[in-house]
Amino acid sequence: MTLRRRSLLMSGGAAFSGVLVAACGAGGQTASPAQPNAGPATVQYLVQSDSLWEKDKLMLVPFKGKSPNITVEAIPVPSDSFTKLKVLMAGGTPPDSGYLNIINMPEAAEGGMLAEADKLLQRDWKGFDGDDVYPGGWEAVTWKGKRYGTVFEANPFLPVFRPDFFDSGAADYPTKLADQGKWDWNAVVDTAKRLTKRGPDGKASQYGIQLRTDSYSLFHWVWNNGGEVWNQDRTACLLNQPPAVDAVQFMQDVFVKHRAAPQGTELRDLTGKTDNDMRTGAVAFEWQYSGGGSRMGGVVNFPFMVAPEPKGKAAKIIPHMNGGGVVLFKGAKQPDAGWEWVKFVGGKEADQILMQTGRTPPRRKSGEAYYAKEVKYPPNTKVLTDMAHTARMTPVVVPYLDFHNAITKELAPVWTGERTPKDALDEVVRQVNALLKK
Repeated sequence: MTLRRRSLLMSGGAAFSGVLVAACGAGGQTASPAQPNAGPATVQYLVQSDSLWEKDKLMLVPFKGKSPNITVEAIPVPSDSFTKLKVLMAGGTPPDSGYLNIINMPEAAEGGMLAEADKLLQRDWKGFDGDDVYPGGWEAVTWKGKRYGTVFEANPFLPVFRPDFFDSGAADYPTKLADQGKWDWNAVVDTAKRLTKRGPDGKASQYGIQLRTDSYSLFHWVWNNGGEVWNQDRTACLLNQPPAVDAVQFMQDVFVKHRAAPQGTELRDLTGKTDNDMRTGAVAFEWQYSGGGSRMGGVVNFPFMVAPEPKGKAAKIIPHMNGGGVVLFKGAKQPDAGWEWVKFVGGKEADQILMQTGRTPPRRKSGEAYYAKEVKYPPNTKVLTDMAHTARMTPVVVPYLDFHNAITKELAPVWTGERTPKDALDEVVRQVNALLKK
């Protein structure tokens, strides 16, 4: 998984519900409320990427049926959409609207690139049915209490497992253990050890689990161990506090003590494939974003299901989700027509289109029945949608890329047992807190 992945990649905090309080802060510009279907107008839309627009553009026909006077003109993005946005902004030619990944939200908001949408959401909340959107999803378009658009992606990060491996290894499915109240971190270790197969020479032919170790993949472990990544206003990193250190210690033990997850290039060396996950055919289960689970469709020839988040030390199970939104940009030439498009993309009709193309799971509670009946992907969709009700969005900060890079570099020797979690996390906190002070 890469930090700026095009297909999805991936803020904790209070979830909002009900009618929004209108707010207008420094650096922001609020689009003026207008009557729907204002026009004629051409709305420029900065796409997430050219390849993904091939699917997303299926929303154009139904949108045109609702807003016949508005034409959407896609701005092509061959590589990085946020870099393209900054170039357009610097040149004085901002698009009206566009996709924005959650990790770019703080920089865009702090840099005055975004037009606040609070007043528009307040006006249209009932017709848009804002309470229908998963609460955590709204965090994808929120920074410091202000909202800038509607939710495009709200993808839970959840365990994905191969039932055929579990059957052959005589291991209970995580879903069964969850129903029995036994799906916890101890069960994760027991299952991973049971499903790891090694020959007389000690070399593995199958791994019980693959643990992701990027910055995104730490959040659910830390939260479910009773910890937090940031303090309340996100001015300090808390990853060197005991709950976070213990969570990373748990992960290290899976790699080093239990030898139930592949280290480094072991999985690639075993299978000869460039993938480093379940697609190699040698991993029983792992955590994936729901978009990530969907990427296996049509690529793999084995069955897979999803499982709930296992219980840690925290009293409440907290799943993680990652996402992005469709926002209005400051200086837009067509802010009113742009809002109609932003609103449509976040609405119920678009929800079904995006589900059907495999772009996203439901972003709304009302989409769950359609997802279960028409998409059926994964087959036990209810596990995924149940998680979406309580999942927290990726908690981002302005220097998120630096935070991600620090995690990657400083924790790399942790996963091989060459460094203690506390030592590595102390260094991460030192580096990140210095950046946050700036």
